[in-house]
Amino acid sequence: MRVWIHVMAATLLGVVFIAVLRIPGLDEQAVLVLSNGGQLLAVTLASLGCALAARRTKGRRRRAWAWLAVGTGSWGAGQVVWTYYEVVLGQEVPFPSLADVGFLLFPVLAAVGLVTWLGSQSDQLAARGRDVLDGLIIAMSLLVLSWVTALGSVVAEGGTWFSLSLSLAYPLGDVVLATLVLLALARGQAAERATLLVLALGLGGLAFADSAYVYLTTLGEYSSADVISSGWVLGFLYVGAAGLGAGDADVTAERQEKAGLRVSRPSLLRVLLPYVPVVAAMCALCVSLLTSHQHLAVDVALGMALVLIVLTRQALAMVDNLRLLSALAEARDALEHQALHDALTGLANRVLFADRLDRALLQPESNVSVLFCDLDDFKLVNDQFGHEAGDLLLQLVAHRLLDCVRVTDTVARLGGDEFAILLEDSANEMQVADRVVTAMREPVEVQGRAVRTSVSVGIARHHGRPAPEGDRRVNRLSLDSPVAAQLAEVEREATAALLLRSADSAMYQAKGAGKSRAVLADVGIAQL
Repeated sequence: MRVWIHVMAATLLGVVFIAVLRIPGLDEQAVLVLSNGGQLLAVTLASLGCALAARRTKGRRRRAWAWLAVGTGSWGAGQVVWTYYEVVLGQEVPFPSLADVGFLLFPVLAAVGLVTWLGSQSDQLAARGRDVLDGLIIAMSLLVLSWVTALGSVVAEGGTWFSLSLSLAYPLGDVVLATLVLLALARGQAAERATLLVLALGLGGLAFADSAYVYLTTLGEYSSADVISSGWVLGFLYVGAAGLGAGDADVTAERQEKAGLRVSRPSLLRVLLPYVPVVAAMCALCVSLLTSHQHLAVDVALGMALVLIVLTRQALAMVDNLRLLSALAEARDALEHQALHDALTGLANRVLFADRLDRALLQPESNVSVLFCDLDDFKLVNDQFGHEAGDLLLQLVAHRLLDCVRVTDTVARLGGDEFAILLEDSANEMQVADRVVTAMREPVEVQGRAVRTSVSVGIARHHGRPAPEGDRRVNRLSLDSPVAAQLAEVEREATAALLLRSADSAMYQAKGAGKSRAVLADVGIAQL
């Protein structure tokens, strides 16, 4: 991706800037000109890069880059004022000054752009709460780091409330910006992740420079010739490089979306990102507690607040996981139901019918009957009224079959207009078959028309007989053997196939005898 070429160029320019500042023999005025000029050049390139990105991207991304362009332009205006004081007037820049207005407007405008970039990622309340807590975890972690490194020193120095507030505004603004860009990095699309990473590096450089500036200003030791100026130069050069590469990322994401290659899935970076600054913050806090007792109460309060937010985030994650598990269980049950039931009638399909028949044959003493039902002249209904009417007729037939059997019996649609009924431990299979035949003779109303139909039923019976007690013990022992278990399974499959074949043959005998009747297979299927 071309963004990395821009990053290499930006890094090279930053190295050249640092090397030029370190040239031996440069007087103070030359260093001031080079330092301020380098910062002006860097922020100008950043503003141009963001403006170009706003022209090359679309929608929410365009508005985000436009806000970033305005924000970098605001910082550039502040740098112009700063340069005027130091280079033209040759005097120290007062604090506060008009330059601070431009500098402090940058995090505000850039934050608006990053919020626009993030947008609304999810409509689920739990997901939104998780995103908010992730932002709070990152912000609190960065706040702890800033407090340990810069904010604590600023507060300790005191001063007027206005100057103190202005000094605190720099690191706090950087905390907000860093939080937003890290969230964007975690939640961004894969195609634009490189651009966001470069943008994060740039804003990180700016945050480092701002924190160092506040710290050194508080101590009265800051100078434009300090090497920390390279933080602003490198930061804005990286922001410009991200802007130059944004158009390519947007085109790539658009192509992936059109090709159907984009998959919405949480990345490992998104899962781990909120906790990376937590580890850094807790380490820094522990070092501060062990080495300094100046702000002991504040350090402890910040640590407790961070732990509380992390625990709340974990609790919300547990609630969300329970919701996901429940949804997964429902989806699994739905898929299982679809795999074992007929989509049109809701009856059991051939697979479920075969499984229940096999289970019924597991008991040697069980009496099992299979009724094979086939609608008479169903093709005429399709030809005369259409396939939609035929489907409605099949649904009504399914309801009537269910009304004719017990709750424990199984009614299945084997395919087309063929149905099967499994009766377990029933001695009145002929009565059930006659009830089915009688029920189907009643006219059925389909699409406002009375449709007459009938059914032919073939019946096959399996007579189980209990084995003697001694044989039962032998059979139990023999079934422990894998070979014996396999043989028993083969016998059950053969018995099930014979039952269906016999019931099917009996059904054709019923059709040959005039239809709309039930015929029992000539010989019952005895225990094999």
